[in-house]
Amino acid sequence: MVSCGGLVSTILWAIFLIQVIKTAHSKASTNVTCIGAEREALLKFKHGLTDPRRRLKSWMGEECCQWEGVECNKKTNHVLKLDLHNPCIKEINSLSMPSNQCNLGGNIDHSLTKLKYLKHLDVSVNNFSTQKIPMFFASLQKLEYLNLSYACFDGHIPKQFNNLSKLQYLDLSDDCDLGHLTSNDLDWVSKLSSLKYLHMSSVDLSKAKDWFGSINMLSSLQSLELSNCGLQDIPGSLQANFTSLKFLDIGSNNINSYSLQWIYNLSKLEHIDLSSNSLNEGRFPMAIIENNQRLAFFDASRNSLQGEFPKNMSSLCKLQVLQLVGNFLNGNIFVILDGPFGCRQSKWKIFDVSENNFSGNLPNQLKDFKELELLDLSYNSFSGSIPANLWELSSLRELDLSYNKLIGTIPESIGQLLNLKKLRLWNNFLYGVVSELHFENLKSLTKLDISSNELILNVSSTWVPPFQVGVLDLSDCKVGPKFPKWLQTQRNITMLRMSNASISDDVPDWLYNIFSNIEVLDISTNMLRGQVPQDIGDKMPQLMELRLDGNDLTGGIPNSLCKLNELHEISLSKNQLSGKLPRCWGASQALGILFFGDNKLNGQIPKSLCHLQPLFVLSLQRNGFTGEIPNCLSNISSMTFLDLSDNELTGRLLPFGPRTPRLKVINLEKNCFVGGIPPQYCQLIYLQFLSLAQNNISGTIPNCFNRILSMVNAGRPTIGFYVDGVDVMVNTKGTSQIYGITLNYFYSIDLSANMLDGQIPKEFTKLVSLENLNLSQNKLSGFIPSNIGALKNLESLDLSRNKLSGTIPPSISNIDFLSHLNLSFNRLYGPIPSGDHLRTVDDESVYRGNDRLCGAPLLNICPGDEPPSSDGRDGDNSNGDKPSEGDLNIHNWFYAGLGPGFTVGFLGFCSVLHFKGSWRISYFRAMDKAIEKFSMTTMIAMLWFKTTFRQREKELV
Repeated sequence: MVSCGGLVSTILWAIFLIQVIKTAHSKASTNVTCIGAEREALLKFKHGLTDPRRRLKSWMGEECCQWEGVECNKKTNHVLKLDLHNPCIKEINSLSMPSNQCNLGGNIDHSLTKLKYLKHLDVSVNNFSTQKIPMFFASLQKLEYLNLSYACFDGHIPKQFNNLSKLQYLDLSDDCDLGHLTSNDLDWVSKLSSLKYLHMSSVDLSKAKDWFGSINMLSSLQSLELSNCGLQDIPGSLQANFTSLKFLDIGSNNINSYSLQWIYNLSKLEHIDLSSNSLNEGRFPMAIIENNQRLAFFDASRNSLQGEFPKNMSSLCKLQVLQLVGNFLNGNIFVILDGPFGCRQSKWKIFDVSENNFSGNLPNQLKDFKELELLDLSYNSFSGSIPANLWELSSLRELDLSYNKLIGTIPESIGQLLNLKKLRLWNNFLYGVVSELHFENLKSLTKLDISSNELILNVSSTWVPPFQVGVLDLSDCKVGPKFPKWLQTQRNITMLRMSNASISDDVPDWLYNIFSNIEVLDISTNMLRGQVPQDIGDKMPQLMELRLDGNDLTGGIPNSLCKLNELHEISLSKNQLSGKLPRCWGASQALGILFFGDNKLNGQIPKSLCHLQPLFVLSLQRNGFTGEIPNCLSNISSMTFLDLSDNELTGRLLPFGPRTPRLKVINLEKNCFVGGIPPQYCQLIYLQFLSLAQNNISGTIPNCFNRILSMVNAGRPTIGFYVDGVDVMVNTKGTSQIYGITLNYFYSIDLSANMLDGQIPKEFTKLVSLENLNLSQNKLSGFIPSNIGALKNLESLDLSRNKLSGTIPPSISNIDFLSHLNLSFNRLYGPIPSGDHLRTVDDESVYRGNDRLCGAPLLNICPGDEPPSSDGRDGDNSNGDKPSEGDLNIHNWFYAGLGPGFTVGFLGFCSVLHFKGSWRISYFRAMDKAIEKFSMTTMIAMLWFKTTFRQREKELV
């Protein structure tokens, strides 16, 4: 047995030897002398580069082996390593520094060929987008390591790379906007017999023939990364020769499950990424799991996998990361917890199965995953309560249970998760009080989202939270009635959302003063009072989204908002704001969404809004704006949603068309516009909501509306504007209704209450997507298009108060979903069509004011439809049962307005006096209609007769 003194002596001797070796190594390093030719080559190489951060400032003097990024052989002094990767990459990630500040760029000089002993070359994460990969790299035949990833080279990868026979590591991964690498033939790869690491993510290999066959020659391959390369399927019978592979990433391609059999015999795999492919035959690739017991990382997210959770996952003792996000997996996921405790719980660190169809309760056994750092079960159908013993997951850093069906209260024990950084429980059915105990030890918390539940935040007015959050969402929780003072303690907030939080208070001054780094501020839909500070743009210079809508704010809109070049959304609607819109908007701004509706704003719409080229939502409805719309608004190509309704705007309608190709919603109703409807509207192929109602628009309706493709092709994909805060007042089904996000799926044209004339264009019948069509209160004439029944999706049709004539087309009874119809006060005649679909609009008011219509639901009986008497014979006229055949002929003459003159008119009128009851009334009504078509002399005479017998008519009625 070794004595204690002897052990100490041995340790001291070992330390002495280590120091001697270190000193010798240090002297050797200092004694390395740069070879002059290689130094000159490096200086010439530096001369061709751009170096804004002066990363190569040490490249001066004689000893090039001591320069930054240069390493020489300690015996031969030849340059072995040139490592110029971007050193700011970590700094960029943490501080959001623009990446071009540390980039090297310019040209890579041919002088590098003088470095004939170079084994390691790394110029990754720089910017060489102006050039292709230098061909001369292929002459550096001693290269063992070549990293050109994310350096933004462009064009084809040189096939001459097949000369680099000693290459063990090759990374050409590409993810740059300015440069894009491609390769149509990977035969050069098959010659790199020493290759162990091949990374080519985002290189375009979609045209590469037999990509698998070329890589299959690399028997030494240990790491293969080909994500987002456009890889196509391969025959399922192929076998992989690179059986030493440990790392495989082929995510974001077009590979289906039947092409994965070559993976089955790769038993050494530790990392598999199959995410975002086409594994859509419905089965989970079980064989991959069964044959890879060394697996530590598995990602099959964003496919179309179906079925239940794979039970054999529990047998993977080394598994640390499991990600199955965005599939159609279902059932109870926690079957993996059944049976005796085993190795399955010991290693798991990331468990993300969000966006599936999993259900069931969350089990208490979750506590067994002691090393779990991320648990994401969001966007599923989990129910029941949150287990109280989650606090035992002491390593947990992220917990996301959002968008499920969880009920009950949040357990106070969750406040014991010391390492928890992100807690997201939004959009469940949670209720009850959230107190200080829920946050007692959450000192690491940086993100908290408990919105869209029925929670009450009840903390002391003097409470100081233990955390400093950056993201806080308490929307739909009861936080008020006072504005929470504890927010004053939070100095790192970049996003604050407290929409609909039952706060009825003045907006505190400190809110705008302390959140100087805030990017998103949403305190909408409360009862907040006060004004928006005029210097808000100076106090919150980082603002990207500002939502203060639905409060009781007064004052004007600050001009300082124009200073915010990163601001992309402003929502100040539904307040009491007054004054004029700022006129200082500049072209450098990112503003895309403006909500200023439902206020007391006035003046003209400023032309400077046209400088906002990203603008796609402009909502100024229900204010007091006057003057004309700036013509330049019709040139904003990104415009998708435009609502200027209910103002006092004048002038002609702007010719929205080819220069605004994305317009989907135009609402200009309740203004004072004049002139005609611009035919350019027909070129808005995405248009699905158009309201020009209640203006002074005249002329005919353009007959080119059948060019609006979104309305012509039912089910045609269209662009969306999924933006919170969009709401439009729609006149449909005889009433006014608010449409919010559902406006994305609603197709409507409303041209009512104008002075339009001419006929209804037959092209309207091509708009098969239409659900609402309102042309009422105009001067339209002519016939209703006979093919009106082609509008199969129509739910509301209003053609009332026009001068339409002719009969009602029978096809109208073919409209399946029609629930509101108004044809009143026109000049229609003839029988009302019958049909099952018209029973939902079986109301006399639909046809009121068309006196020559007959048939149900009106009392007017059409000629030839009179009911027979009970004995089958003509009734007694004196009893009012039925007129004689001669009397009926006279009745028909009057009904059709065909009485030849005064005599027939007089005889027909006198014959009326022989009848009683409803038949007599029918003849009087026929007389009224006939008067319109008789000659002037006849009309005068018949009016005299009618006046004379008016009293008799009243008695008969």
